[in-house]
Amino acid sequence: MDTQILIVEDERNLRRVLAAILGAEGFTVLEAESGEEALELLQQQSPSLILTDQRLPGMPGMELLRRVKMLLPSIPVIVSTAYGEIDQAVEAIKEGAEHYLTKPVDEGELLALIRQILERGGRSIPPLRQTPKRHGLIGVSRAITQLLETIDLVAPAPSNVLISGESGTGKELVARALHEASPRAGEPFVAFNCGAIPLELVESEIFGYERGAFTGAVRSQAGKLETAAGGTLFLDEVGDMPLPMQVKLLRALQEREFTRLGTHQPIRLQARIVAATHLDLKQAIQEGRFREDLYYRLNVIPLHIPPLRERRADIAPLVSHFLEKICHEIGRPRIEIDSDALSALESYSWPGNIRQLENLLERCVVLTRHNSIGRRDLPGEIREQASNNEGQPSSPFDLPAIERQTVLSALEKTRFNQSQAAVLLGISRKQLRTKMKNMGLLADQAEEEEGFD
Repeated sequence: MDTQILIVEDERNLRRVLAAILGAEGFTVLEAESGEEALELLQQQSPSLILTDQRLPGMPGMELLRRVKMLLPSIPVIVSTAYGEIDQAVEAIKEGAEHYLTKPVDEGELLALIRQILERGGRSIPPLRQTPKRHGLIGVSRAITQLLETIDLVAPAPSNVLISGESGTGKELVARALHEASPRAGEPFVAFNCGAIPLELVESEIFGYERGAFTGAVRSQAGKLETAAGGTLFLDEVGDMPLPMQVKLLRALQEREFTRLGTHQPIRLQARIVAATHLDLKQAIQEGRFREDLYYRLNVIPLHIPPLRERRADIAPLVSHFLEKICHEIGRPRIEIDSDALSALESYSWPGNIRQLENLLERCVVLTRHNSIGRRDLPGEIREQASNNEGQPSSPFDLPAIERQTVLSALEKTRFNQSQAAVLLGISRKQLRTKMKNMGLLADQAEEEEGFD
C-alpha cells in the first residue's frame, strides 16, 4: 500500500517543490492549498501524515490541526512556521502536532523527521533512496565542500588541471572524480606515476614505440597518451619527471600531437591532462628542477587538497567509511569505534594523511578481538599525542565531554547524516551544526544554504 503524505500549502511553488522531494523519496503526495480543501480531501482519503503550513488563507493551520485531531486523531501532523513564530509552534505541539519545523524548511531534516514519525507509528515507508556518492570523496569540512563545488565546475571543461597536496591526501581520487564527472567518463582513465619508472623508460611509456625503435622493442606498443584516447591521462608526481621528458611533454601539449618512438607519424592528442604533485613546483622551478613553461601549461586550473590535520572535521566520517569498507572486505561484522578513540584520532597530526588513517584502521580491525575499537587498540604515539592535547578532565561530570559523546553517537548511528542525527537528538539541523562547529567537528565550515523557502 502506498504511503500518502498530504501537503497543505498555499504557495504553489513551494507546494510543488515539497511534492517533488517527497515523490522522489517514494511517497504518494496529496496536495491542498487551504485548510478547507484539506478537510474535503480527508473525507475521501486517509493519508499517513499531514504536513501543513501555519499561515493559510481562510482557515489557519492551527485550526486545521484541531479539526484533524477531532476527526482523525491517529494521523500525525507536522506544522511549519515562519521564523519568529516559536510561540505558535509550541501551541501546535500542545494541540497535538507531532512536530514543527521552522521555515525555510531543510529538505534532509524534513525527510528524516517524516520517516521517524511513520516508523514510530508502525506505518509502512518506502526504502531509503541511495545517497549520492559525492564523487567518492568523504568529508564535511569546508575544504572538501569547496573541492566538490570546484570539481562540478571544472569537470565539463577540457582544461588541464594540476592537483597539489601532501602524499596520502587522495590526489588520484580527485583526478578520478574529475574524470567521472566529465563528458569523458565513458573514455579511459589512465594513471602514470612519473617517479616510479626508470628514466630511460619514461619516454617510451608516455609516447609509446614502434617495433625495433630500441633494443628489446620486439613489438609495437601504444603509450599512455595514446591509450587514454579521448579520456583522461593522470600524471602522478609530475614534479619527479626528468627534465628532458618535460621538454617533450611540453611540446606535445602545445602542438596537441605526439609521435611514437621509432616513427615520425604524428598522433593527435585527445586526452585531458590532469597532473598531481606533492612538491612545491614553484620552488622546483627556482632550483632548475622543473620547467616554468610546463608548469603554466599544466596549471591552467589548480586544485589543492589540504592535509588531514587541517581538516579534522573529516576524520569522523572517514573513520566510519573505512570501518564499513574494511569489515566488508575481510568478511567480519561491522566494528564501531568508541568516542574516546575517535577523539584520539581527531587529535593526531596524521603525517601520512588519509592513507595512514586507512592503514591504521585496517590494522585495528584485524587485530582487535572486540566489537569496537577503543583507545587501548590505538598505537602509543596516537594515545600519547591525544593525552597531551586533551589533558585530563577536571571532573567526572564533564558536561562538554558528555555532550560531545552524545552528538558523536548520534552521528555514528546515522552514518553522519546530519539531518537524521538532529532528529535523534531532538534538535534542529541548524542547532546540530552549531554544536558540531563548536566541538571542532565542522572546522571553520561556512554556513550552508538555508534550504528552500
